[in-house]
Amino acid sequence: MVKRAASVVLVCLLTAWVVACSNPDEKKVKFYNKGTSFFEQGDYVRAELEFKNALQIDPKYADAYYMLGKVDLKNQQFKRAFGFFNKAVELDPNLLDAQVELARIFMAAKAPDRAREKLDLALSKDPQHRGARQVQAAFLLQERKVDEAKAILDALYKEGDTAPETYLMLATIYNRDEDAANIEAMLTEGIEKNPDALKLRLILANYYLKAGRQDKAETVMREMVGYQPEVAGHRLALANFYWNTDQQDKAKAVLHDLAVLEPDTEENTITASKFYVQKKEVELAEQLVKAGIAANPKSYKLREAMSDLYLLQKDPDKAMAILKECLDLSKDPADPGILTAKTKMARIYLAQRKLDQAEILVDQVLEENAKSVDANFIKGQLHLAGKRGADAVTSFRTVVAEDPENVKGHLLLGQAHLMNKDVPLAIDALNQGVRQNPTSKELRRALARVHAARKDFSAAEEQLVKITEIDPKDLRALGDLGDFRLSRSQYYEAEKLYEKIVEQAPKAPAGYLKLARLHEVKGNRDAAIEILEKGYIENSDSMPLLAAIVKAYTLEGKIERPRKLCEEKIAAYPDNAFTYNLLAQVHLAAKNPEKAEAALKAAIERSPEWNVPHDNLARLYLSQGKTDEAIKNLETAIAQNEKNTAAFMTLAFLHQKKGDFDRAKTVYEKALAVDPDRWAAANNLAFLLADHPDKPADLDRALELAEKAEQLKPDDPTVLDTIGWIHQKRGDHQMAIETFEKALEKSPDTGVINYHLARVLVDSDRKDEAREHLTKALADERGFPEKEEAEALLKEINS
Repeated sequence: MVKRAASVVLVCLLTAWVVACSNPDEKKVKFYNKGTSFFEQGDYVRAELEFKNALQIDPKYADAYYMLGKVDLKNQQFKRAFGFFNKAVELDPNLLDAQVELARIFMAAKAPDRAREKLDLALSKDPQHRGARQVQAAFLLQERKVDEAKAILDALYKEGDTAPETYLMLATIYNRDEDAANIEAMLTEGIEKNPDALKLRLILANYYLKAGRQDKAETVMREMVGYQPEVAGHRLALANFYWNTDQQDKAKAVLHDLAVLEPDTEENTITASKFYVQKKEVELAEQLVKAGIAANPKSYKLREAMSDLYLLQKDPDKAMAILKECLDLSKDPADPGILTAKTKMARIYLAQRKLDQAEILVDQVLEENAKSVDANFIKGQLHLAGKRGADAVTSFRTVVAEDPENVKGHLLLGQAHLMNKDVPLAIDALNQGVRQNPTSKELRRALARVHAARKDFSAAEEQLVKITEIDPKDLRALGDLGDFRLSRSQYYEAEKLYEKIVEQAPKAPAGYLKLARLHEVKGNRDAAIEILEKGYIENSDSMPLLAAIVKAYTLEGKIERPRKLCEEKIAAYPDNAFTYNLLAQVHLAAKNPEKAEAALKAAIERSPEWNVPHDNLARLYLSQGKTDEAIKNLETAIAQNEKNTAAFMTLAFLHQKKGDFDRAKTVYEKALAVDPDRWAAANNLAFLLADHPDKPADLDRALELAEKAEQLKPDDPTVLDTIGWIHQKRGDHQMAIETFEKALEKSPDTGVINYHLARVLVDSDRKDEAREHLTKALADERGFPEKEEAEALLKEINS
């Protein structure tokens, strides 16, 4: 027994000696091979550790960097994967697998030139490289050279290539050819060869769904759940299938199973609740999260999810109450759950403009974690609101240092520098953001605006061009570049861009409207009308196109064509208030006020909450000198029916046009007393209180009313415009700009919103950006009440 023990000890010592004496190359290869084995088993954590061990021995081991990139691809850490592949080819340019992976990443990042460079390099060294040929086929498919792509893929298939990408691309080609048998066969074989290629399974399930073979689709999705029961996405796909096929009880069962799935029941419950939110079943989501809290009463995450649900329902008080519960779950002020709850509470206070309360909480978080990205972001916003530009710079620098991919952080860092009137540093901050986020269109747009403000138009144009290269199908990007070139009187170049919009989206009105405006600027209204008519043929349901046609004809004194178009549209859609309002403009151009009045009343009857016809009717009465008579009639109508929404709105507008703002406010107050949920009255009263306050408290009341209107009409651009205007009047220019920009995301061409944003930009000494928005405002064919003020402001900043 003693001898045997001694033998074992001797063997161990000899083994240790051999390992210790083995050369570094052998050791690194051993680590590399172990890592590869773990990678093939799907154990990416241990694989990563072994590859890093290999690099500890040889920091220039290109193959290990390549495999670390493969691990990060599996973990969907694409930026890190790019870094590792780049390092691999830097050390060994002949590592073609890494060159091909870089080509794939560049393709996904919509950088085709860089992808082509890597692909050509790989193919020049090895024309038969399978991965390179797959990427080449993908390129050809993008270029719609389907036959050439298929020739490559058929050759790969005959050579025994079983990569999921090959099967997927062949199935795509068969789908184009409507070759159902081969689509199914290719996807089925691909799954047999690659059981873990879940994308192939998902596409096969979608194929069965489109083919109406629901039983087959269900089978594939259930197989996906069985193959990877821990992956929430598979269960969500199955639940979505059941929901969309009117099997909601089965969907709920799948979601219930997901919510209790170990080991991460918290995350799975939240994922399941988000499914319900997407289906607009917020109560079901709330029930699910409440059940999760009952099962896990110490959960911070679930309370945070519940607060998000309350905020979604526009109930910040309940959201705040559930977050306050989090504060009692631990006595440790540095507990991550406590810090997250306080950060969320601060964000709510910030949204409510309770800046002092927000700052107290943020400071408590930063005391425990000075590098918190979320807390520093909020702190930076508070500094901007307080016009403390230098302090805001410090906060946002921390944000981007800790989170370099935080696009909004880079944007607001640039904004903080602009507040300090330090334009070069603002440009540097935005450029740094672009280096970290090269495909961010938002950052490049901001850079273009700053360059334009400095009169560096070539640099501004460079950014706008780059955006179109990043996403050639982005119609907004094409339009922005076209508008820029139009502003520079580069008519030919602008026209080509607008024509590209029409080519890419022949049914969308934007391209035709921009082309028409170009012709108007050049003084060729006939050409403008021709392009508008062409657009109207493509999309006769477009109200902006119809409005533009009506305006163009009436400016030429031509009445019959626009009247006929409006009457045809009314016949087809008798409840469309917009067309009645347009018809009124035609009657006014024909000097027929009686018919205009009837058309406006018809518009109001069909859409009593819409401000424009009320405004136009009020203007008509004023122009006819029938103000007193109209007021009396409206007051009689209200007395007869206190819920007459149309009468309230027109009467208030009439008082506004007379400049009798107090009476207008009184009418809106009466309307809200009768119907507290009349969002348009709340919104309009809020705007009046902000524009014509009698006392400082009126601005607070205005914000309260506007936020109530937003609860009743979520994300409505008109309401957002009012909220932005109130922030402007309160002197909170940054908040105003952010709100107007949010409104323009919903309605980018609306004149009044562009004008209001221009006003606050002028006040912020950003005149070139203001000019851009004023130009857009005045291009709105529908017009807006403050058009004369917009024209005067544009003239002022151009002088």
